[in-house]
Amino acid sequence: MDVLQVTEKIIDKNLSKDNDDAFFVLDIEEVKRKYEYWIQKIPRVVPYYAVKSNDDVRVMKLLRDLGAGYDCASKKEISQVLELNVDPNRIIYSNTIKQVSHIKYSAEKGIDKITFDSAPELEKIKQHYSNAKVVLRIFNLGLKFGCNHETEAPKLIKLCKELDMNLIGLSFHIGSFTNDHTVYERAFETTRKLFDYAETLGMKLNFIDIGGGFAGKDLSIFDNYAASINAGIEKYFSLNDVEIISEPGRFFVDTAFSVATQVILKKPSEDGQIYYYINESIYMSFLTMFLYKENLKFSVIRKTKTEHEPKELLSTIWGCTCNSMDKIIGNRMMTEVEMGDWLLFFNMGDYTTTTSTKFNGFKNVNVYSFEDIENL
Repeated sequence: MDVLQVTEKIIDKNLSKDNDDAFFVLDIEEVKRKYEYWIQKIPRVVPYYAVKSNDDVRVMKLLRDLGAGYDCASKKEISQVLELNVDPNRIIYSNTIKQVSHIKYSAEKGIDKITFDSAPELEKIKQHYSNAKVVLRIFNLGLKFGCNHETEAPKLIKLCKELDMNLIGLSFHIGSFTNDHTVYERAFETTRKLFDYAETLGMKLNFIDIGGGFAGKDLSIFDNYAASINAGIEKYFSLNDVEIISEPGRFFVDTAFSVATQVILKKPSEDGQIYYYINESIYMSFLTMFLYKENLKFSVIRKTKTEHEPKELLSTIWGCTCNSMDKIIGNRMMTEVEMGDWLLFFNMGDYTTTTSTKFNGFKNVNVYSFEDIENL
């Protein structure tokens, strides 16, 4: 069965129990396909799954069994991964800004790969986890993360030497959706130069984290990234004496999750549009729409009968909260639907379940896998 067929079965079973809540549908095999594709395209790079993108336990267990590591940003995320009986060596604490209590927790649990990008953060780690294996994050991502690879990184490498900290390598994050695919090869060139500088100080680095930001909807884009990554590795780190990891999140999950929402109201508006209201929200599963203005794709699952042929009408889809900014799709031509019909939105796996709030008292949305439909 495909996702539309599975979704229809879940709708029918739920409605028979007077349950008209929105819900996610998970195709776990899609996660497995993406993992296999990753290994095929960039075999030298071990994926450390970014828990922040989607912490569904089924996804995390599957990736554990396939051999992935985990990129964690907090004590809670580390705890979630350890509950899956994952070896601490397969975890990197990659947040460059950490609470002291979270550093101490990492030390207690043996999570020793820890990222930093400034002298104060390094000194904090030194004080509370002196035997950590620290990873220096280079390249500025906006104003918040990373250090300048030319002016700051050499000083921080030297500071590691002075503080007797175990600097094992470097990390960088290019950022999501870059159109310059060759940037990865240049990043490896910069990394090589800093590795060589560290060696002049008597420090042998052996670890590289190339970050995340890999979209999974269009694999041709990923293929271009992979070509640049492989070229950079071959040119600057061909000896295979360096461990290379990445922090993909959305790559594995964005196409594996769809969300089914019901149209709970349809009304004409004064501006000539049709307004639809659904039982979802930018405060629940659609925060990415508010942040990135993505072009959402959906299919209609009709549960109502009409006497006229549906028309293409200028429409807006609103969320269910009492906030006037809760707009999911605005001013878009779409086929007319009716109250009681369902809209199945695709590619909804990344930064949806993990960013959902309980604003206005709406609960988080259930996630059903393909295998769940027999047990409903």
